[in-house]
Amino acid sequence: MSVRGVGRTFTSGGGFLKPRRHFRAVSDVSFDVQRGEVLGVVGESGCGKSTLARLIMRLLTPTCGEVLFDGTDIASLTVRALRPLRRHFQMVFQDPYSSIDPRQKVRDTLLEPFQVQGIPLTSAQASAKVDALLTMVALPLHLADSYQHQMSGGQKQRVGIARALALDPSLIVLDESTASLDVSIQAQVIGLLQDLRDRLDLTYVFISHDLALVQYFCDRTLVMYLGRVVEVLPRGATPIHPYTKALMASVLVPDPHQRHEIVRITGEIPSGYDEPLGCAFAGRCPLVQPRCRESLPILRPQTDQHAVACHVHESTILVPEF
Repeated sequence: MSVRGVGRTFTSGGGFLKPRRHFRAVSDVSFDVQRGEVLGVVGESGCGKSTLARLIMRLLTPTCGEVLFDGTDIASLTVRALRPLRRHFQMVFQDPYSSIDPRQKVRDTLLEPFQVQGIPLTSAQASAKVDALLTMVALPLHLADSYQHQMSGGQKQRVGIARALALDPSLIVLDESTASLDVSIQAQVIGLLQDLRDRLDLTYVFISHDLALVQYFCDRTLVMYLGRVVEVLPRGATPIHPYTKALMASVLVPDPHQRHEIVRITGEIPSGYDEPLGCAFAGRCPLVQPRCRESLPILRPQTDQHAVACHVHESTILVPEF
């Protein structure tokens, strides 16, 4: 998948003596997802992570930009033209309690993608497919006749993963898919995702607040701030952007000999209704310069896989466009 200049603006208000207001949730985001890669997306709440996920899944229509999946711009397709392509990219939502229909048995939940895509299955084929999907996500076969309220949170999330795998996709977007789970269950789900990636040659876009988990699980990480990507960070690389440094410094290591002082970021996040002229992080950045408030920094490459949008570090960044 290649994302080029994608943005989404929401409009609110409008009426008698009340002007319309425009909120920029995502602005000019560009990146590539290579086959077999795990791409992480991190940032504070409200930075546009979930909106970006819905844009690349075409659950929302971008205001501008392109979303190229295997060379096809899905952002410009009609709903009818898009439907056959949806089987190739699926999504696992954050809350398994609300993403699974409580009135359906697990069996019906797993067979629903085939009905939506118009793929006919005989009774024997349907039963075999349900059994295969449950086995794939390490769930007992008797859960096929269970309802949502009869399962634990970890089991529900596994059902959500199984449903995403039903149509043999090549790309799966995971939006905070481990956020509502206990730590031990998180470890099981991540282990399952790693195993499925290796066996099925899957590609993941992994959105999370858990920075330690992202560092462990993802090959590269997109760091977002107020709807924009401020840094693309490969695994093991040293962060450059002041915001990324502050985020990574907040990750606590479970070792008493590696204690460190967390430097707090002061100031308020700007409003998406009234974006600043220059860098959105300028009001909170300890390295801010006058030009940071006057012009928007461009995401430029530091190495082949590492890019950063920061005026302060432009002298060390290569000139070619990212």
